[in-house]
This record gives sequence, C-alpha cells and structure tokens, in this order.
Amino acid sequence: MSKGTIISHDDAARRIEDALRLRVGRGKRYSFVALSDATGIATRTLESYVQGATPGLQNLLSLCSVLGPSFTSDVLAPCGQVARDGSPDDPQHMQVVGVMSHLTGKIADALADGHVDHREHAQMQPVAAALIEQLQPLARGRDT
Repeated sequence: MSKGTIISHDDAARRIEDALRLRVGRGKRYSFVALSDATGIATRTLESYVQGATPGLQNLLSLCSVLGPSFTSDVLAPCGQVARDGSPDDPQHMQVVGVMSHLTGKIADALADGHVDHREHAQMQPVAAALIEQLQPLARGRDT
C-alpha cells in the first residue's frame, strides 16, 4: 500500500491557484483589494496564492466563505465533492434516512420474539434520540 497522500500538496495548491485566477484580478468579479477587505487576508498574501503559495486552513475557509460554493467546488473537485449554500441547521436527508433505517432495524430485532424488553429498549434510546436530532431541522421547515 502506498504511503503517499491521495491528493498531493502541489495538486491541491494548483486547484486553489486556478480557482482564484478565475475569480480574482483585473477584469474579474473581485479585485485583490476587494477580496482582502472581504476576507481580512492581506492583498499581498492573496496575490501570493495566485503565484502558488498555499493558504492555511483559516484563510482557505475565509476564501470559501466569501467566494462561495463555485470556488469551493473547484477546490473540492479532486475529492469528487461539491459545495452548496447552506446552514448547519439545514436537514441532511440522507442522514435522516440512515438513522431511521438503523432504528427500524433495532425495533425489528427487538420485536422478533414478540415484545421489547428493557435491554432492547435501552439500546433503542440513543438511536431514537439521534433520529429526533436529525428530524428537528425538517420539523422547523428548513427543507433544502
């Protein structure tokens, strides 16, 4: 098995550099000065990212926040992932289905003998609590 990373540092840096070049600079949506104002990252530092320097995590997340999902998706493309606008309170439909399925399986196992005993009930409680937590954004009407 290889001990190298799946995505090299150079490939990651090039992704960020290319994504910034598409969006920042003369004739682009953002000037370096405007992006600096929006992110709090020094103009010279932003310019260095277009020349191949790699931002730290805090600066990368600031860039993602300001430049939005299309920038973030360009950076994440080697991972096979995309970004979208959202809130941490937005429901995660697949997670809801996963937790519901897990609870349904626990209930089915418990009912195999015709009743749920105290041990089986105790095993279901944390799964039921997780389901409630996952359902709260849906119940509040934050459906995406």
